[in-house]
This record gives sequence, C-alpha cells and structure tokens, in this order.
Amino acid sequence: MWEYDGFIAKAQLYFSRAADHRTADDGVLAHWLLLGLEFLLRAPLAKVHPTLLADMNGESIMAAAGYPKPNGHPTSISLKTVVERLGVIIPGFTKERAVDVTYLAGLRNAEAHSSSSPYERGVELWLPHFTRVVEAVCDHLELDPADLLGDALLDHGRALVDAADKRLVHEVMQRIKAAAQVRTSLSHEELIVRRARIGTIFQGRSGLNLPHEAVEQVRCPACAEGIPLELRSVRSTDGRIEEDWVYRDVVYVATALFCPVCTLRLEGTAEIHAAGIQQQYLRTERESLEERYADYGEPEYGND
Repeated sequence: MWEYDGFIAKAQLYFSRAADHRTADDGVLAHWLLLGLEFLLRAPLAKVHPTLLADMNGESIMAAAGYPKPNGHPTSISLKTVVERLGVIIPGFTKERAVDVTYLAGLRNAEAHSSSSPYERGVELWLPHFTRVVEAVCDHLELDPADLLGDALLDHGRALVDAADKRLVHEVMQRIKAAAQVRTSLSHEELIVRRARIGTIFQGRSGLNLPHEAVEQVRCPACAEGIPLELRSVRSTDGRIEEDWVYRDVVYVATALFCPVCTLRLEGTAEIHAAGIQQQYLRTERESLEERYADYGEPEYGND
C-alpha cells in the first residue's frame, strides 16, 4: 500500500499525463502535476519505512509493518505531517520548500473545493514552486528529475520566475526611468529613424543576429513603443488532428528585450519579470495532413 517503488511509478504516471496532454492547457497541467507531486512527496518516507506514512491508529501501523487486518481500512498521514517529516529526513528540504508545498496544496484545494479557478491565474505563478520541490526530493532520492518530468517540463519550470528580487526590481525601474528620459530628448527626425529600426528587427533584417526563436510585440515599459520581445520555446504538445490539419501548442518564455527608440535593454526572464512584462506566451502551430505525410509515399516494388 505504501511501497516506495509504487509511489515513484505513480508520480511518474501522473507527470506523464501532464506532459502528454494534447493542448498546453494550464488547468490540465496543474491537475496532473499537483496530484503526482503528493505521491513523490510520500516516496522518501516510504523508503525509510512505510510506517512513517501510517496514521497513528493501530490498524494502520500494523498494515504498514506488513500485518494488514482482513477487510481493514488503514489510513495514511496528512500532507502537512508528510512535509514536517520530510524536513527531518531530507537536508535540502528547507523551510522554503515546505512553504512551496503549502502554497501548491492550497492552490489544489482551492481548485477542488471552491467556485474559483486558481489555475487560470497563470502557470508562472506555481510551476517554479513545483519544480523546486521536485528537484529537492529527487536530489535526496538520487533520481534525475528529468526522468520523472521529462526535459521539456523541467526546462519550462526552471525558465519561469515566480518572485521578483526587490533589488533587481529597483535596478530595472531605474533603467526604465533613464530610458524614458532618452526618449523625451529625441528630436522628431531622430525618432523617425529609430522607429524604422523596429520594423527591420521584426522582419529579421536588423543585422543584430538575435538568438531568439520567435518574437512577440509588446509595449516598451519606458517609451510605450511597440517593440519585439525575444522568445525561446521550452516545450510543445504532441500533434492533434482536427479535420485536415495537425495542430500543436508551443510554449515560449521571454528571454530578452531591446528598444531601438529609447535604448532600453532587458536580459533574461528575471529582468523581464521585474519590469512587469508577461514572461510566458503560447502559440498554436498547424500543418496540413498532406504536408505532414508528404514523405510517406507508396513503396515501389519490383525495382530491386
């Protein structure tokens, strides 16, 4: 009932359901990941001994020790107690990780027991918490978190920033203020020239050799010009067929921003987050069935 291998296998099963979903739906992602997390959290206790997971009543303890009562109903400890015991067993399971679990559990409970939909607030609010907890538990168990989550989901969680560093926010705000002053000092002629550079970036003719995979137009936080935000893909769904098309959702995170008008430059998701700019973007790509299977022609026979 409380075997270590069973918890790991069940966590991996639920995580794979999140990764394999055909659309990048934040609600589905949260549902499966947060359910799977509870199994992973119980695995370290089971590895020490299953009795650490048993409720304090005699029937449950005896069942965990290998002496189940016929037709019995043993019960396990609450998640709160699991977290308390993990803090003793796992050196890397700090108070911060306990706070992460409490936050995630509260999110799941609010989704299950209220009329609100907290998962709709955005994956960037909870996926970093989730990723840190998984990494702490896997490090203790000597498991590669990518083997449980997959490289794409792990990269996604690591790429997002959930809490802004106050010093970084102050620094970024100062840079935005300075860039705004640059904008006000420009002559009308210079403004026209600099605005023209924005178009060349969108068209890929800027000569800047930007390392982005895609761009999203956003308002510059300093001068309000519509400028390109560089994006990097972190994961994509498997293709799903709708009529004559194959669709897949691609999740991107923001990586850099440069405004040719006021010269504001932001590097990395943390600086972009500190500036109050959205850090995750979803795009749906499509391909016709004819294009997808163009290389799968009928085999030729008799030519050997």
